[in-house]
Amino acid sequence: MQQLQHQIQELKKTKQLFNLILDQLEEGITVTNEQGRILFYNLKAGEMDTLEPEVVRNKRVQEVWDVDENTSTLLTSLRTRRTLHHRETKFSSTGKAITTLARTVPLELDGNMAGAIEILKDITEQKHLSETILQLQKQTKGDSEPSNPFSSQKNNTRFQFEDIIFSSREMAQTVEQGRRSARSKSNVLIVGETGTGKELFAQSIHNESPRKDKPFIAQNCAALPESLLESLLFGTTAGSFTGAVNRPGLFEQAHGGTLMLDEINSMSINLQAKLLRVIQERKVQRLGSTKVIDIDVRIIATMNEEPLDAIAHNRLREDLYYRLGVVNLVIPPLRNRKDDLRVLIHHFITKHADLLDVSVDGVDQDVFRCFMTYHWPGNVRQLEHVIEGCLNLVYDERTISFNHLPPIFKNKIQQEERDFHQEPLTSYSGSLPEQIEKLERIMIEQAMNHAKGNITKAAEQLGISRQNLNYKLKKFQIFC
Repeated sequence: MQQLQHQIQELKKTKQLFNLILDQLEEGITVTNEQGRILFYNLKAGEMDTLEPEVVRNKRVQEVWDVDENTSTLLTSLRTRRTLHHRETKFSSTGKAITTLARTVPLELDGNMAGAIEILKDITEQKHLSETILQLQKQTKGDSEPSNPFSSQKNNTRFQFEDIIFSSREMAQTVEQGRRSARSKSNVLIVGETGTGKELFAQSIHNESPRKDKPFIAQNCAALPESLLESLLFGTTAGSFTGAVNRPGLFEQAHGGTLMLDEINSMSINLQAKLLRVIQERKVQRLGSTKVIDIDVRIIATMNEEPLDAIAHNRLREDLYYRLGVVNLVIPPLRNRKDDLRVLIHHFITKHADLLDVSVDGVDQDVFRCFMTYHWPGNVRQLEHVIEGCLNLVYDERTISFNHLPPIFKNKIQQEERDFHQEPLTSYSGSLPEQIEKLERIMIEQAMNHAKGNITKAAEQLGISRQNLNYKLKKFQIFC
């Protein structure tokens, strides 16, 4: 018995020694058993994921990350018994991007699955160095051509689907719908709040469609009075009115390509009727002319309100809606996809830091917490302006702090916090379930603040599972 106990102690020491050795590696190591339960997770892996190894160990992969059998490389390797190689970009708690190369290997013993191991190598510095060298080579060669193959000289566009920055499932679904719609000839109606990137999607659809080599023309329907917009869309004939000249309209100019009509709900109902006729007949007449011109144009219309609301308030013809909305694409507002905040913050910091000649890695926890709780009425466009404003106030700091926030934005955040905390919980403005939900949100926010963002500790404090808390954090859009 004593000898057996001695052997057990030796095995424990050997295991501790191996753990210490693996914790010294520069690669992130994650090992699971055949059921996907994490057996080992070293310090480097925790550093990359901003997770504590002791919190992760002995948990199932799905309990730690928002993945399933199809999206987790570890679970996929277990299921298929295949070695996987992939490149991935992770984000630290400050929003700093970490680019990794991953190798996931299934582990077999005597022909049976025993588990899987994933090895992550941080190649952020190498990637940055490679990009710097390429940029210098371009400058040396005097390469002034834009990197985007769809330059403004070719079809008046700048964006493709690859330019859409996201990590959330909501946006992944929207992008996938956009890609599918690109293959058809049907008209598209894109619905989204101001600043969500409607034209970005419109250009991307055009550039992935068979019409990509033809013109893309965009016109804001709210920018011009009805008479001027009509002549611009349909064209004019000399003598049709004072000062009129022979000029093709946007439909003729976009022949074979795509015409984007931005804020279609701002167009007058009278002009919408004329637009409907052109769409139905695929023919156009210039103002003052009797000549009918055949057109082949795909229309992508956008609007910043719900189509049914616009119809109900007589801002959109119902028959025009059915013609335009053959494909409906709804872009979720930023407040409903806050999983995208980290990637967007990193993208805008990278974009503007180079222009402003500053070196910033990310935002601190306080700023990120503010960003997560703010409702972003101006959506992604507002976030970009805030980040650019912050970078203008950075001197030699490597992280954006609360002091760098533009004063107007800072005041908005502080006012929102005051309004939230001053709102009486016991007011009778809502039903009992609504009041309970409000109390639940407050308790979760307090627990997260007390636990300094540690989901496991907050879940223990609240007496619920980590998985349940993760669900509620997403439901209430609370910082985690």
